[in-house]
Amino acid sequence: MNVNRETDSLLRRTFVSLGYRDYRLVWLGSVTEHIGEWMELAALLWLVNDLTHSPLMLTIVGSCRFIPMVFFPILGGMAADKMDRRRLLTFALLFAAILSIILAVLVKTGTVEVWHIIVLSLLSGVATSFNHPARQSMVPNLVEKSHLLNAISLDSASVQASRFIATPIAGFLIASYGVVPVFGARALGALLATCWLGFVKVDLRPPPGGAKTGFRNVIDGFRYVKGSALLLTLIPLYLIPWITQNTSNNFLPIFARDILKIGASGYGFLQAAPGLGALVSLIALAAVPYYRVNTSLLFVTSGVLGVSLFLFSVSGSPILSMLLLLIYGGMTTSFMTINTALIQNHISDAMRGRVMSLREVANGAGPAGSLAFGALAERTSAPFSLALLGLMCVAISIFVAFHLSKLRKTR
Repeated sequence: MNVNRETDSLLRRTFVSLGYRDYRLVWLGSVTEHIGEWMELAALLWLVNDLTHSPLMLTIVGSCRFIPMVFFPILGGMAADKMDRRRLLTFALLFAAILSIILAVLVKTGTVEVWHIIVLSLLSGVATSFNHPARQSMVPNLVEKSHLLNAISLDSASVQASRFIATPIAGFLIASYGVVPVFGARALGALLATCWLGFVKVDLRPPPGGAKTGFRNVIDGFRYVKGSALLLTLIPLYLIPWITQNTSNNFLPIFARDILKIGASGYGFLQAAPGLGALVSLIALAAVPYYRVNTSLLFVTSGVLGVSLFLFSVSGSPILSMLLLLIYGGMTTSFMTINTALIQNHISDAMRGRVMSLREVANGAGPAGSLAFGALAERTSAPFSLALLGLMCVAISIFVAFHLSKLRKTR
């Protein structure tokens, strides 16, 4: 009887944020949107590998979805602090759906070229630059502060659960019907997300007077971050998971086809493995009380992340490779979620869009930085490049442990 009560209490604590109606609707929208997005990314990389057989080109195309996020999230954050965040997110989703439809038409008609994919990927990155600040600015307004870590964890879980569901389906569709149905699924997912968003009742407009205009607006955001040593540390650290995630994702078609020799269907499962690991870790994090989150977890997760990535790069076994990707995905997403929760806890709602947009700049800079590893893989090999990246993550983890002692004391 006590065991049942404890289990029931754990489940309630783990999924407490889904008890908020409006958060639940935004969460469902995230699931439908990201199922399509993960399917499209997997298909896009497979298509580029078919067209070019180049590790560098895979990295270029994969990074093009993030390079605009070095510049445009500042505008997205300004918009999120000035206009209705629901409307902003809706516009971004509709724009992304249009891009996916164009890509599907180009492939279907046999006219697609790599430069088409690059341009559409860049435009997709622009849409994401407005999507993410708007969505992240909403979450703290949908739940009580005591449930913020839970809400952020479940929001991240929606992304990773989508990956776990979507990429095996994408692999099956690619093997059976090609990439066109996958791009159509992406457009459909974005449209469904706008439908869920339309039912939200909470006022998602930013506080009045929270944002000025133009250059002064941007400067205020930078000054706000500059005044906090913690924020100045946490935001750049966001580069770690993004540069590793983008680089490893871009190389998976090579590992599936040339190293592990498991084809398109096996490729889908390789893509899904990090999603499963992330989902498990996020469910565990969702059960952790908000006040127990501290920065000591950051260097632990980054260290395990680096080790698992290195071991994956030298593995020749499909089963072992999937297991290592599962561990890697869990550590990557745990790092991102803890980092986000710490940042959200130290910013005001009036500045939330602009500060979170700076984190999106880190999101863009990380994948853009993976171009160097793509160039290295072109000259050496994808496994060598990925192994070096894993060792760099371990080194950064050691640096954080010994030289950022203030982070370990911060809740």
